[in-house]
Parts: sequence; structure tokens; C-alpha cells
Amino acid sequence: MRICPKRRLGAICPVCLYHSTALKCHRAIAGQLLRSAPIAGLAAFGIGHLPLTEIYVERAVVPVRDSAGSPQTLADLARIPRARLALEGGAGSGKSMAVRRLALACAAAVTGEPEGAATPLVDWSLPIPLPVVIEMPSQIDPGADPRSLIEAQLHVNDLATHAGMVLQALHAGEALVVIDGVTPYNAPVVTQIVAAFPANRYVCACRPYATADLPPGRLLHAHGFQLVHFAPLERAHVDEMVARLLTALSRRRVVRDQAVQVGAPTAPQRGGSIAEQIADLQGRLLIDDGLRALTFEPLALAIAVVADADGQTLPAARAVVYQRALAALWGEAAPPVAALAPLALALQRATDDDAHPATLTRPIVERLVRDGAPDADDAQVAAIIERALDVGLLVDPERDTPPQAYTMPQRALRMFLAAHALARAADFEATIAPYVDTPTWHETLTLALWLRTSDPSLQPSRHTEKEEDAGAATLWHLIGRPDRNRDAGDAGAAKKKPSRQSAKPARHALRPGAGASTARPEQAALLAASCLEAIDPQRYPDVLREVQQRLLTMIADLTVAVEDRVRAGLMLGRLGDPRFADPLPPLAQIDAGVFVFGANDAPYDEERPAQRIDLPSYQIGVYPVTNAEYARFLAARPGHPKPHYWYDPRFNNPAQPVVGVTWHDAVAYAAWLTRTLAAEGRLPAGMVVRLPLETEWEKAATWGPRARAKRRFPWGDHWIAGIANVAETRAGPDGRSRWATTPVGCFPGSVSPYGVHDLIGNVWEWTASSIDAPPRRSDMAGGARTTLSERLHGDPSSATGSEKRRHYILRGSSFNSTTAHARATYRGSHLPPDYWRYNIGFRIVIARPIAD
Repeated sequence: MRICPKRRLGAICPVCLYHSTALKCHRAIAGQLLRSAPIAGLAAFGIGHLPLTEIYVERAVVPVRDSAGSPQTLADLARIPRARLALEGGAGSGKSMAVRRLALACAAAVTGEPEGAATPLVDWSLPIPLPVVIEMPSQIDPGADPRSLIEAQLHVNDLATHAGMVLQALHAGEALVVIDGVTPYNAPVVTQIVAAFPANRYVCACRPYATADLPPGRLLHAHGFQLVHFAPLERAHVDEMVARLLTALSRRRVVRDQAVQVGAPTAPQRGGSIAEQIADLQGRLLIDDGLRALTFEPLALAIAVVADADGQTLPAARAVVYQRALAALWGEAAPPVAALAPLALALQRATDDDAHPATLTRPIVERLVRDGAPDADDAQVAAIIERALDVGLLVDPERDTPPQAYTMPQRALRMFLAAHALARAADFEATIAPYVDTPTWHETLTLALWLRTSDPSLQPSRHTEKEEDAGAATLWHLIGRPDRNRDAGDAGAAKKKPSRQSAKPARHALRPGAGASTARPEQAALLAASCLEAIDPQRYPDVLREVQQRLLTMIADLTVAVEDRVRAGLMLGRLGDPRFADPLPPLAQIDAGVFVFGANDAPYDEERPAQRIDLPSYQIGVYPVTNAEYARFLAARPGHPKPHYWYDPRFNNPAQPVVGVTWHDAVAYAAWLTRTLAAEGRLPAGMVVRLPLETEWEKAATWGPRARAKRRFPWGDHWIAGIANVAETRAGPDGRSRWATTPVGCFPGSVSPYGVHDLIGNVWEWTASSIDAPPRRSDMAGGARTTLSERLHGDPSSATGSEKRRHYILRGSSFNSTTAHARATYRGSHLPPDYWRYNIGFRIVIARPIAD
């Protein structure tokens, strides 16, 4: 590098000063160009650019040939002078954003803008190199002059006036050259640029291009580049990306909404703070397996976040994400869905295990693509296959060159394309009939029906306005029309019972309706429920009501497999559970009289001795309080904190029992429900809603209106495997847990003689009964005690120190309890009132207030 003589003597050189000022100006303009990140595929949906520093999540890279090597960041590797890095990644992996973020850091290190953008370079020694960004065109003359190419790029970015100084910096080795979009066609030109300006740092971004004779990564590696790729994304990275994207979109919406005219339509607003919206979306992205896997790709994740922010609620609207992700991956031209659909359907049919998707040979792949595009010639068929390989839609698991076998690794996109093939069938109902009984096909069939109801080109013509549309006709074909004679009988029986009183669950099998398909009725009901959720439950209200009733019948039917009962309960929660449409929950009437509390033969002292206790009559909740019911309370009391795990998809289905609540939360809910029902005139005189005393809880669990005999369990005196949601029941064949809490009422065999569900397993339940906690040394001075009534109905924030040290008894066991504790008399669990955990909930009673 040539040094100015005046600078050697410490004097100020006007030429050097001019160069320094001009290069700083270049950095400032480059920084302006780099600070906004264009996310490929989102411009069509109103999202062109987002601030790069706000949405970028730093990711580690590892050497391609040594994936076990220590992960480092691009900035770590590029810190070394003359470093040459080639970042290889599939379409939508985030490689372009990564290299642009490094260039932005080099610009911001001198200009200071945007604030904090230079953080990745904290360990770099001065001087920080000048960022030179080159977007390589896909087609270029292999003999192009490197100098002319750089000048043309500077001209495009309005930096032509600085071309001379930039070229001088390149010759002096003072630049970081970032080259994006390296392909097999332009990679030789990249090597010529490196040869012309060898003393600089280089960071290139390229795809694997498995079908190329000489992939760009391999060519660059031969010219001294270190080939690296991203380390696998972890859940924490995905969550951080969601948080950053949603925050940036929220800020963008505020600015946009301030600019639009009053009254102009804007995107729907979701409730809660931005932190709550982030936690909510992070949880909802985990519910569906296909969506969860797809959103480990940064581009697909960005598409999902944008879609949800614009009102396409996930996971129900996941088909929209798949459609947009497919278009974004394919690029500028529309993806040839019709050509790829038969191939995807064949791969889906051949796949038994999603962990090991099936493969097909090249001749079969060509034939299937030709089936989907009968007018395409051999060259066009080959071009479709090569493009699918380039964007990662097809891969060769054996990595042969050229590829010999092909698969579609992305389960969600494979199912979406297979659904296209099914949706185009002339006789749709007959085409899907063989797959209805197979749960692993339900997602593909759901997407197919979504396509038929959302794509006008796939909808059969309707001859009259009154004619039923294709979606409703297919759903009725699945489940069958309601049997009017059966419904009349059910309606007559219902008139004989109070609407909110419990009844023992039905033990009859689910019956298909008139004209139903030949599929098993429970699988048909589950598929219909999935389709309704994806399409819009309110679009077909008559079908929705029938499906809800069938799901209710399923969860109460002991002949239905427990996995299907749980699935039915979860679907019921997402569609809307009629059991909890009313603020007054389903209740069981417990008659007045004496019962036996405790047991003489119990294994623990806390359960002994047996005592005869006389209780007045009361009503107890048939089920623990659900998330749907607790959400109504939170809506009425927006200042009340949300429970822990409120956004955790393992626990937050509306039909699951609310968990993560303290004793104070449960008391606040009961007090609110007391006021609500009293205001509506629905609370019997002299009664309140409160937590049950443990004596009230145990009578509902172990006594009966006719037997008048004590039971060890709600169902009898002997444990029955699989009868309740405890640790042994939720373990699958592989030993792993299949679920945590389950929707209430999914274990009808465990119902008590009074008709109360989930008294054993699922969640521990707070009671109003308390004991003194073991004293601490600091407690010896004593203090005033509040009355039990005050503790139940007073302001929890006013609790004294001694009140906080009282422990409240929990009853019932939970989903992770062993059978040793899954007993109706077990009372060994007692915790302070501010304690919460993922397996603690509560149920309510309507009874007389507890006397002081």
C-alpha cells in the first residue's frame, strides 16, 4: 500500500483529506442502501423493506467440510485480512441478509449510523475496510472486465462519483467485497474480480446448485475461499426472529397508519402489548407440525409472521403461508404448481415416515412432471426439475452428481402440492375416500379442500344460487347429514334435564349420519373439523354445529382410542366448545348429607383416619376451569396478569384446563364469577362462587348419590390402566410423552358417580382448605392473621406476611403424577398461595360462603 509522504511527516494532505471525506460519504450512502433489508417474496404482500438492524438475528456458521467444527460468526471469520469466505445456503436461508449485515457494519463503523450497527466488528482492528457490495447478475459475459463490472454496480447505486476512490481502495486492499447471488454461470467472473484485487477481504453468498457440473461453492473453494454454511437453527433463534420481525412490523404499521387518511382501511390489530403478541405468535407457530418445521427456514418464517400480522391467523391459515412460500422460493416466475402436483402426490403416497421421506428415480420424476404439464417438451420438463433442485424443493438425499433419486424434504410444501393434485380431481369425494381413515393424510386432505373453496378455478360451477357450494357438500359427504329421528329423540331427552346440570357421558359409539362416506365416523369427524378450521368455521354454521356435536360424542365415547379423544377435544377447543359458551359452567349437584372423609387403609398419615362429615348441598364444576372460561375473566379484568404458560401451545388450547395460576388467581376468578352471575340473577340466594373445601372436593370424587359408600377412586376401588391422564397414560409406544394436559372430559371412564370429570389426573386443583406452613426463624415474632373469608374474597394484594405463609391444599394429582399419588384421598400436596406451576389449575363450587 502506498502511503502519502505528507502523512509520514504528520502534515495534513489536502488530497488525502479529500479522499477520506469522499470515502466516508461513500460509506454513508452505502449504509443508507444497506440499512433496509428487501425480503424476497414479500414485496407482493405490501412488505418491501424492513430495517436490517432491527430484524437481523446473528447466526453461527460452520465449515461445510467440517460440520463438527466450532461455530463462529461471519464477522469472526472475516476479521482476518485477506479472508475469503463463501457462505452457501439454500433458497430462503438468510444468506443474503447475513452478508449485507456485515457490509452495513463496515459502513456504520465510520459513519456511526444506524446506531449500534457496527457491533459485530467490536473485535476488529483499525482501519475498518470499505464495504463494496456487488449484486451479481444471473447471466453475464464470462469475459467481463472486473473493473467495468464494479463501476457499473456503483453507477446503479448512485455511487459513480466515488468510483475512482473505490477502485483505489480495492487496489490497496482496503475493502470488504461482498458479492451476492453467485451462480454457476457467474462464478468464473467472481474469481476474476478476486484475481484483479487480491488483497481485500471477500464474502460471497451462493446456493449449493447440486445439479451443476461445478457448483459455485466448489469453484470458489478451489480459489482459496473457505466454504461455510449456517449452523442449524434452534428454537431460540426462531423465537428471536419472530420477536424482531413482529416488532419491526408493528413500528412500520404505526408509521403507515399515521400517514393514511382517516377512515382508510388498515390491517386488523391484535389485542395485547407487543410482548404479548410476540409470545402468542411464537406459541401458535408450534401447534401444527408442518408449519413448525417450515418456519425453521428464515424466509418462510418471515412470510408466516407477515401473514399473521395482516390478519391471516395461524395455524388455521397455514395454507396461505405455504402458497406464498412456494411462490417466493420459485422466484420471479409463477411456480408450475400443476406440473409439480402429481410428483408431490406420488411422493406423499410412498412416504410412510415423515422423518424418512420417499424417493423416486429420475425417469419416474420426469414422467410425473410430464403428467402435470402434458404440453411441455423434454427441455421444459428438465428445466422445471432443475429449478426445483436449485431452490431446494427437490433434493437428492444421496448427493449424487448428477442426482439419481429425488425427494421433497419439506413436509408442508410436499403436502400442499399433493393437495393441488387431489383438488383438481373430477370426482373429489371419491378420490379422497381411500385416505380419510388414515390420520397422516388428514393434513393433505384439509389443504385440498381449502384449495377447492379458495381457488375459483377449482370450484365446480353452481347452477342456482341456492345450490350448496362444493365445500359444504364435501363436508356433509364426510360426516353424513344429521339423522332427524335421532336428533328428535336427543332433543326430547334434553328437555327432561336442566341445561347446565351434568349427565353421565354417553357410552354409545359415534354413528355416521345419513349419506355419510364409508370412512370410520370418528376419523371423518376429525377430518371435517380440521377442514372447517382451515376454511373458516363460520362459513358453514350448520356443518359446524354438527361437527361440534360429533366431537363431543367422541370424547365421551370409551370405544374411541384415547389419542382420537384427545384430538377431538383439541379440535373442539379451536372450533369453539359449546360446553363453555355460557359463563355458568356445567355443574354437578352434590346432595346434602354425611360422607366418609379420608380412609383408614390409606398409605399416608395425612389421609387417615376416616371421618364422617356432614355437608350441606352444593354444586361443583363438572370440569376444571378451562382456558376458554379463564379468557372470559381476563377480558373482563384486563388489568389482571395472564397466567404463566398462557401462550404455551402445550397448555393453552381453549378446552384445556387453565394452568400456571396461583391460589390468588383462582380466588379472583371465583369472585368475578360471583359478581357476574349475581348481576344476571343466576346465582341462588345466599350462594357464592368459590374454591371447594377439600371435604367438598373429596365427596364429589368418592361418594355417590345412591351407593352411599366410599370409593378409593372416582370410578371404583381398583386402578385401571389408561383411565386418567397421568404419567403412565400419556407415554407413547416410544416412551415419549404424547401430551401434557388434555382437553377436559377426554377420560370418561374416570367420571365420578356424581358425573364429575378429571378429578384424577390432568391438573392438581387448588382448594379453599389451608394449613399452617412450617414456621421460619423470622416468623417467631408472630403477626395478625386474616380470616378465611377475607383470604377467599378479599384483595390478595393486602395479604399479610403470615397469610402468605399459609399453605393451601391441592387435590387430584396431575398429568405427570405417578399412580402412587393418583388417589382421591391423597392430600400430601400443599403450597403457598402465590405458587404456580404448569400442572396446577382449579375448579369452582357454588355453595354457601365459608364462615369465619
